[in-house]
Amino acid sequence: MHNVAGSAVSTVETDRRGWWHSTSSIVIIYLLVAVGLYLQSVLTGRYNNFIIFRSSWLHLTAGLPLYNAYQGEYYDYFLYHPSFPVLFSPFAIFPQQLGLLLWVLFSAGIFLYAISKLPLSGNARTTLFWFLLLELGNALQSSQTNPAMTAFMLLTVVHLDKGNPGRAAFFTCLTFFIKGYGAVIGLVFLFYPKKWHYIQYCFLFGIAGTLLPLLFISPDTLTGYYISWVELLTGSTIKEDGSLLGFLHQVWHVNDTIILIAAIAALVVVFITGLLRQQAVTPWLVAAYLMIWIVIFNQSTESPTYIMAVTGVGFGLLLLPYNKWTTILLCTTFVVTCLCPTDLVPKVINEIAVNYRVKALPCFAVLLFLQWRLTTNYATSNIKINNAPRFS
Repeated sequence: MHNVAGSAVSTVETDRRGWWHSTSSIVIIYLLVAVGLYLQSVLTGRYNNFIIFRSSWLHLTAGLPLYNAYQGEYYDYFLYHPSFPVLFSPFAIFPQQLGLLLWVLFSAGIFLYAISKLPLSGNARTTLFWFLLLELGNALQSSQTNPAMTAFMLLTVVHLDKGNPGRAAFFTCLTFFIKGYGAVIGLVFLFYPKKWHYIQYCFLFGIAGTLLPLLFISPDTLTGYYISWVELLTGSTIKEDGSLLGFLHQVWHVNDTIILIAAIAALVVVFITGLLRQQAVTPWLVAAYLMIWIVIFNQSTESPTYIMAVTGVGFGLLLLPYNKWTTILLCTTFVVTCLCPTDLVPKVINEIAVNYRVKALPCFAVLLFLQWRLTTNYATSNIKINNAPRFS
């Protein structure tokens, strides 16, 4: 009787709060958005990134070069780790449009799952779900890997937090074998016990992932892939300029080197200060900082990449005590970063946002705010990590 009564009370409370607080409503809305964007992609024929990913698997199994231009198949280059085609194979083996549907649903689903595991209160988590929906749509629209990357980065910290270094290392390595820079989230391990276990597992999964394509190709072919990949990454081919560096170039022609040195110095200060004051610093706030940092100071950043930074902005600010500054920063990020570069605003606003690459500015403001919180005595006072069960 007690359980029935408790369930009834919980249902009444959910009804009073509205459908937007309901877990099932959130899941349904996310999946409807994913399916809607899939249909848009199919009808417009705009899913070039998926074609690149699918073709990479076909090229690898045929022993063809991965990093050449295949203008008859797609535009742009394949830029990912040589092991990525194997990881993507579960989606590449199906007919193209069915594989695209499965990829979009997987991307939305794993992202939703990872957000549900964050240590936020119920209201804060609900706010985060709705806050991220528009930016997730932008990433899904391009059929990019960024939603999955964001999820794997979050799940790295989730499992470090749970004391599971093996699973944490697995997700860290997954990010590396998609886009190498995502593995920066693994630096959070410095704030947790079992450091040596985590390093050992990273080494184990790192070796396995590096050699994974050998299931389908020869050692010589794989060596050639790695050489071509490094040449592509270190060349001038990749430069999207959607980062803070792109904004500074566009407006003030600031030198990249100076900004990057300052950014690395700021990151080092965060870690040194945090490690000296571990009792006062939550690793989750450091993780939020890293997810913003790696996007706004990355020359390969493009608009869909911002799902990582915006996720860091969202859960980083929602971890902090509620005040006018966290609210202002959250709202500004939503309007300037998520909304203004879309077709949902007047064309003149959209053109300014896109041409001047303003997506980075609110994220940079939040980064500075988190820098202050992490490196001062005011750092994480009153932060409450919620360990209550979360839906899965």
